[in-house]
Amino acid sequence: MLEDRLNKALDEAWLKVNDKLAMGDHSSDSERSTRMAAEAVEYSSALFSLTHGLEDFDPAIRLDKNSDPLTLVKNAVQELRKARQLSQASTRDAYTNLRAAADHLKVAYLCKVKKKTNRPS
Repeated sequence: MLEDRLNKALDEAWLKVNDKLAMGDHSSDSERSTRMAAEAVEYSSALFSLTHGLEDFDPAIRLDKNSDPLTLVKNAVQELRKARQLSQASTRDAYTNLRAAADHLKVAYLCKVKKKTNRPS
């Protein structure tokens, strides 16, 4: 049961992240699509953790917070691809990649919000 939900969540996250990547960074809906992609990956990560008993596993994720949002989204796509490929072979590695994708998207979203709030009126 959880495995089916996880697979659907991973598919949805994959679609949302790739949709965000296809939109680019200059769309009027860029901030919203980044947030939606981040939430989908975060949800997938939580389901993955519950499905595979990794609630106590907290992988160390390194990312460059000074990267531009589009680069962070591209990195998230790569991490999500790795997670989908590794999900059957190594659950810990797949979960680490999912967490990395979620963190990349979270930082990309925060960069978008920060730029929006720092714009002169």
